[in-house]
Amino acid sequence: MEITFIHISGRYPTLAIWVAEEPSLVLPILNEVALEVTLELFAEYYQIHSTIYARIKDLPVEDKLRDLRMIHMNSLIKIRGVVTKRTGVFPEYSRIFYRCSCGDIKGPIFHNNA
Repeated sequence: MEITFIHISGRYPTLAIWVAEEPSLVLPILNEVALEVTLELFAEYYQIHSTIYARIKDLPVEDKLRDLRMIHMNSLIKIRGVVTKRTGVFPEYSRIFYRCSCGDIKGPIFHNNA
């Protein structure tokens, strides 16, 4: 299901901000709501598919591929460009701590960025 960002921002501006800044949290909720609404309108839809995926389109701001930075991580962005060459992702950390689901903490593990 395609949802136009401009429609969301015009009617629910706070939701639009959340969609842009935290899509990994908001999109699963939108998927659930889209399925609920679809099942209300078309009760037999579950026989075809058990899920519906909401997709946001027409973001008003378009970034250039070369301008992507760390601030864009985990945000919904719109870019236009062609990838012709890529390099590996270089780590920017020096100490790592791992927390086990049992509550145990392992670390620090030191990483040399050189």
